Amino acid sequence: MGNSFDYETIVVGAGPSGGFASKEAARAGKSVLIVEKDLEVGYPEACGGLVSLKSLREVFSYPEKVIKMIVKSGVAYVKDEGFGFSFERAPLAVLDRALFDKLIIKDAIKEGADLALGSYAVFKKENEENIVYIKNKTFTSKYLVNASGSSYYPKRNGKILTTQYLFALRDDFYDGIAIYINKQIMPTFFAWYIPYEDGLAKVGVPLPPSDSLKVAEKVLELLGLKGKPEKIVSSYVILGGPYKEENGERFVNIGDAGGQTKPLTGGGIIYGSLGGQYAGKLIGEERLKDYNYEFYERGPGRDLLKQAKLRPIYESISDDAIYKMMKALKEHGFELIDEEFDVQTKLIKRVLEDPGLALSLIRILPSFLIDYLKSELS
Repeated sequence: MGNSFDYETIVVGAGPSGGFASKEAARAGKSVLIVEKDLEVGYPEACGGLVSLKSLREVFSYPEKVIKMIVKSGVAYVKDEGFGFSFERAPLAVLDRALFDKLIIKDAIKEGADLALGSYAVFKKENEENIVYIKNKTFTSKYLVNASGSSYYPKRNGKILTTQYLFALRDDFYDGIAIYINKQIMPTFFAWYIPYEDGLAKVGVPLPPSDSLKVAEKVLELLGLKGKPEKIVSSYVILGGPYKEENGERFVNIGDAGGQTKPLTGGGIIYGSLGGQYAGKLIGEERLKDYNYEFYERGPGRDLLKQAKLRPIYESISDDAIYKMMKALKEHGFELIDEEFDVQTKLIKRVLEDPGLALSLIRILPSFLIDYLKSELS
């Protein structure tokens, strides 16, 4: 290998962020080992798997292979009243998330990366190398990419435990997405419905398993559906914003481990994928030390930092205020465009720049919140 390291790069985690980092580093000629704790890439599937179609096509070479459904409508329930919205101008894609992960790792292996499955990795930085312990063996690397997931994310108040069910639906099916806001029982986040394929849907609740089933069934009830939970999985959703303090010359946190998820809605597929691509390319150029500058100051991570500053606003406003905002958006015929589902500061900025919507917000929210939004998005 031309140096004293076992591998030039070790990537911990075989999700999208780790897969893209491995692929790009291997493509640049680096020796790469991917370490995954589970026995199969893509499982267990804890992700909702919902992204904007435009964003998917920008980060992934063959999106049609991994799309389960295209979504063009949705409904938001606040105070048990539904507000329907169209995504015709900005369709969403429901992914076969397991296949998505597998194809990325397959590409990384084609580029020369090695894969170790069923292997827990413990790592530390020491002098000029990274030391990784895997199955009683010790490996060294020049670069270490931590894509190990939400368990590593250190901001305890920045993540919430969620429970997601895969429901087998009876008799009927809704092919749009839905969210259910009720701050009395879910003060920091919302429940969600995502169609998976005909007869199956994912329903997620920001509560532990012991408290979540009734809320999940409430979501189905609002949609006029009934179903039986076939699978259940609990995982943490990261809402606390990027964790970049440890990133340096030879080490980087990406994906959920690095807080590369949308602080407003929790989705991390697109930003985690981009975060991995940036890490792999910078390793190939021998300048991983520039990661924070390239990704968070110049690149797509800027939007994550802005979203993190806006997160407290959602937590501070009442269901009544959210209800009035949804009503105003509906009355103005508001629709998502381009990649606003993922780049959410563009969405908020467009709302603030619309004279009619801005006037409605002034009537609903305190003026200091409007001023804060404008200052953070300027």
